Amino acid sequence: MGICLPCLPGTSAPSRSGRSRRWLASLTLLASLAAGCGGGQETGRPAASPLTTFSTAHATGTTPSPSASVPPTSYCDAQDATIPGAAAFLAGTGAHPTDLTAVQEAWLDMDATMVPACSEIVPDPPPVATRNLTNGELSSAAFQTWVTEDEMWWTLAEWAGQHDQPGFITFLQGGGGDNLTDFVRAGGKVVDSQTCEYASKYDAVTVTGQQMSSLSDNLSANPGVVYVGAAVGPCTSTWTAADGTVTKKGFAAGQEGRELDVTSTATSPVLGQYLIVNDIWDQGDGTTADAIMGQVGI
Repeated sequence: MGICLPCLPGTSAPSRSGRSRRWLASLTLLASLAAGCGGGQETGRPAASPLTTFSTAHATGTTPSPSASVPPTSYCDAQDATIPGAAAFLAGTGAHPTDLTAVQEAWLDMDATMVPACSEIVPDPPPVATRNLTNGELSSAAFQTWVTEDEMWWTLAEWAGQHDQPGFITFLQGGGGDNLTDFVRAGGKVVDSQTCEYASKYDAVTVTGQQMSSLSDNLSANPGVVYVGAAVGPCTSTWTAADGTVTKKGFAAGQEGRELDVTSTATSPVLGQYLIVNDIWDQGDGTTADAIMGQVGI
């Protein structure tokens, strides 16, 4: 995806998820099959903007993956660097660390115990095919912004899944939790190949207020836009438990994993506008989501 994380506070971000790692969860019983969405945001967090509709033109096409560029170093580092005292503070066994740099404080505010290496948080997705099926409710530019932010979200989640950062995953979910978070919190590590980490195609779809109420666990009864995505095999995902047990997951060539995302936006000084995934519905996870995925026929 190749976007740079801004150095200064930016615009808001979309998406918070109360489930676990999209399509791969359905393959493993580890995740997105749990029904509810995550809890509310913690005190002091920027409030997520309400689920909204957009208006402008219809768009369709394939978005090429921009060439990756290294983000400004103001909010990342040359290598992963532990924040002194952060782990004890976040675990409730220590006081708030003192004498932190602004960068360290910014990541601690997002419940991270490390400042990530810049090279690890630059998205590197394959091209993604997009279809805008909103009949003018969502503009081409807004759809592309969502795709870019979605790819950033999963790059950050991938880093967190490899570096014992369950609190940061929860932050990205707007305070929600899921089995992926639990797996990482228990000392597990998740490493995905590129095609399992990112979607290869997305449809933007309008939904009614009744559908949104069902999809967002009654957090919103307003009509809006949701996103149906698919990962296409071959791809691999490796889940390594704290005891060293390794479980391989993924898709064979020609196989697809589908999901439906309900998202909103938030902002942080580090990430600027980023996604909060309110809910992720895997295929077979819910009647309303399955009906929408079937109609879209991605």
